[in-house]
Amino acid sequence: MRTCFLAPFVLLAGCSETAKDTAAPTDTADTAAQDTAANSGTDDIDPNSVDDDGDGYAEEDGDCDDGNAAANPGEDEVWYDDVDEACDGGDDFDQDGDGFDMNEDCNDEDSRVNPDAVEAANGADDDCDGLIDNGTDSGDDDGDGYSEADGDCDDADSARHPGASEVCDGAVDEDCDGTVDEADAVLGSDADCPATTCLEIHYARPAAPDDTYWISVGGVAHEVVCDMTRDTGGWTLVANFIWPGTTNGIPGWTSGSLVGTTTTDRTQSWKLDDSDINALVSVRYRARGLATFCTLEDRSTGACAVDTTLYWDSACVYTSGSTSTGACTAAYQTYDLDAWTELSNPCSWHYGLTSADCGVTSEFGTSHEGDHVFAGIVGTYIHGYDGRPSEDPGVEVWVR
Repeated sequence: MRTCFLAPFVLLAGCSETAKDTAAPTDTADTAAQDTAANSGTDDIDPNSVDDDGDGYAEEDGDCDDGNAAANPGEDEVWYDDVDEACDGGDDFDQDGDGFDMNEDCNDEDSRVNPDAVEAANGADDDCDGLIDNGTDSGDDDGDGYSEADGDCDDADSARHPGASEVCDGAVDEDCDGTVDEADAVLGSDADCPATTCLEIHYARPAAPDDTYWISVGGVAHEVVCDMTRDTGGWTLVANFIWPGTTNGIPGWTSGSLVGTTTTDRTQSWKLDDSDINALVSVRYRARGLATFCTLEDRSTGACAVDTTLYWDSACVYTSGSTSTGACTAAYQTYDLDAWTELSNPCSWHYGLTSADCGVTSEFGTSHEGDHVFAGIVGTYIHGYDGRPSEDPGVEVWVR
């Protein structure tokens, strides 16, 4: 009897222990199956509601990449890395959302700035064409440094703006001062804007340098050499005698007519006709003489160093082919005519501007019988005369 009673008890105890040991695996399997079902959409759990990357956002919360915890609606966008960190669906290369990416937009942080924008006068390049305020009064459309607001009278032409050099053209106001071809800018600069003399140019344009300019001589425009600096400036070169290397003189020099084919080349011999010379002078005559081989004090010939400048009053009536008289015979060593050479009796074959006492001394003569000239040192007999072999005078005649 005792044995039969204990056996069922032992069996029951063994069965209960076995059931307890297998309970946990059965529960784990069920949970795994439930999770699998939820993720596969086969039961009532929406997979879009699950936050797979643990960033606090599921797909239904707007997480655009639930496998990347750095991409969700709460993130700050990092531009131009090809990742939509903020999950706003925008173009990662168009920060301001104006339809133009970083390669087209010159300011991708301002939607008002892009290639389709209308340029405004605001100091910025609104339409990304590389120009600021172009097309507005504040813009420098032609790149000359001036806008309409700065006084540019033609912002499509870079040659026209305040401060530009006026050009003698009879039509265009280059410097935008409201006047075309004003004298203080262009007088004498072109054959279409000739002056009457270099002195007129000097008065109209005080800063004009020594150069060639255009003047009207006998109603014809000539380009001439102007000395704008020496002796208060405004001198016109009217005759230029270059020693020809022979004793033949310069043909026509004493004819009173125009000599040569140029009025600017100082390496050639040329002269205006006498009537034009007299028409151009209003204040003074000035002549410069040079020579390196001369008749000396003892009447021999030899090396010399002549560089003499003398002045005559404008009352002189210049004549190339007849004996000098009156004011043409009174030479002075200064522009103010206060140092007379005290020679006023030229020979009958001394023409033009002279400083000589016939038979005594010959200091200067801008014209001499036989198409010659002579130039010497004041107060001496030393002078060069091209009618004698090897003597090599050169003479310039200026009028003011």
